Amino acid sequence: MEQQGIMTALYSTGNQNLLLNRQYSAGLYLRFSKDDGKACDSTSIETQRMMLERYCQQNGLAIGDVYVDDGYTGLNFDRPDFQRLLGDIESGKINLVITKDLSRLGRDYIQTGHYIEIFFTERNVRYIAINDGVDTLNADNDIAPFKNILNDMYSKDISRKVKSAKHQRALRGLFIGPIAPYGYKKHPANKNQLIIDDEAAAVVREIFQMALSGQSGTAIYKSLTARQIPTPAAYKTAHGVTNYQRRTRNDGKWNYPTVMFILRERMYTGDMVNRKSEVANYKTKKVRKVAPASRIVVANTHEPIVSREDFDRVQQLVAERHRPRKHNNDNIFRRLVFCSECGKRMVLANQHIKTKGKGLAVRSVFRCGNHYKNPDECRHHNTIYYEDLYAQIWARVQKAIAALLSDDGILKAVQKRTDDKRADKKLPDEKAKTEKRLAALATIVRRLYEDYALELIDLDNYRNMLVDYQQQQKALRERLTAIDKELGKVDDVDENYRKLKTLAAAYADSTELTAEMLNKLIERIEITHPQKIDGELTQQITIIYRFIQTNLN
Repeated sequence: MEQQGIMTALYSTGNQNLLLNRQYSAGLYLRFSKDDGKACDSTSIETQRMMLERYCQQNGLAIGDVYVDDGYTGLNFDRPDFQRLLGDIESGKINLVITKDLSRLGRDYIQTGHYIEIFFTERNVRYIAINDGVDTLNADNDIAPFKNILNDMYSKDISRKVKSAKHQRALRGLFIGPIAPYGYKKHPANKNQLIIDDEAAAVVREIFQMALSGQSGTAIYKSLTARQIPTPAAYKTAHGVTNYQRRTRNDGKWNYPTVMFILRERMYTGDMVNRKSEVANYKTKKVRKVAPASRIVVANTHEPIVSREDFDRVQQLVAERHRPRKHNNDNIFRRLVFCSECGKRMVLANQHIKTKGKGLAVRSVFRCGNHYKNPDECRHHNTIYYEDLYAQIWARVQKAIAALLSDDGILKAVQKRTDDKRADKKLPDEKAKTEKRLAALATIVRRLYEDYALELIDLDNYRNMLVDYQQQQKALRERLTAIDKELGKVDDVDENYRKLKTLAAAYADSTELTAEMLNKLIERIEITHPQKIDGELTQQITIIYRFIQTNLN
């Protein structure tokens, strides 16, 4: 009789639960992201669906709707079907939310706790996480906050591992972006390798050539638009790439930022540039730009579209602050003419000259403005008329091209001048000493750690000495880089001479000077102030040619 009474009581309690459950309209929420593993495992959408439907059937719960977010992270609650679930809760359609476990609802413990303990509670919504034994109808859910924290820590750990993997791939020079830069495409057999997209690359080369010819970014984009050249966004879209540069308009019109972005893109030189942007932290999708100095750059990982020399020259040109024109000439010498005395760039302006009678003639003249601003630094009034400079440079360039193509002993002369220009004859010895000291410091740092591990020195002393040695290592590495660069200028004379000779051959049949020719052949033009020598007014002009960094005439 006593056993029968107990069974009757249990049956009665079960009936009450079933009656209570009939008051609920359950929203089954299913979520699966790429961080959760393969789709065939226990977290897959179909597995979750079967588990939740079976639970509702066994417990007499009516299913109001099923909400599925497939491919969405648990750190972000701005998921389409989760937002639809919230809307149905507000409208009264759903008063019970069921998930497989707490992590399906979310992995951010603060927001997950907010929905469970505040949002659902304020709206009289019951929440059940089956595998975690959480049911807000009961009072024994103290473990839920701790499980939410563990889920959050799991996401943080996954994020750290993903970032680390990407960082390692970036250090190897692999392309890790979702879309190849304009002018390139991903290799069909290796998505981490870039290959040239011939059609788009031709436009990139033309943009650089226009910049080298002295055209501004504004002039370039207007020319591309007028000729109806497809913009990068339009081109990528036409070739099946979606979401290319979302912030770039796709109306067929080029703009200044797009042109300047291309002109500043180092990847066109064949160098891989990764980590241009990063997510602020694992809980947000907000992306922030990374400073150029902090990006990961690996040289010579793919075929270049433009030469490194042309790229560097364009960087100099676009860095110039353009001012309103104060002269009548199309200045093909922009950024090239310097005062020999003070080293400042000379500017071009109009000069009004009295003529016979009452008329005024206008001539364009280069002058050193530093003479007027800082007469103690630049003591002489240095000027040269534009047409005079043009005539002399044109004659000298023609002569240099002929000499380069004839190979009339010019290479040996260049080698001698370059060797004579080396400021420090002791660089090789300094390099050897620097490398020896770096090797010694590496040994010292290793032994220092061993002493700390053996408790021969305390932590504070270890840190102080380590910082000091690391600072020495940094300074020595920087000096070693500078030495190698200086030595390389001489070691690469033959190769640089060949580059200049190749360019000279391209302009052998030119009939006039152009900005493109000057920017490709010449590094700078140095002009002394006019002065009388033996009763004759003379003005020395020195042309420093690119690659060889010396004059030829």
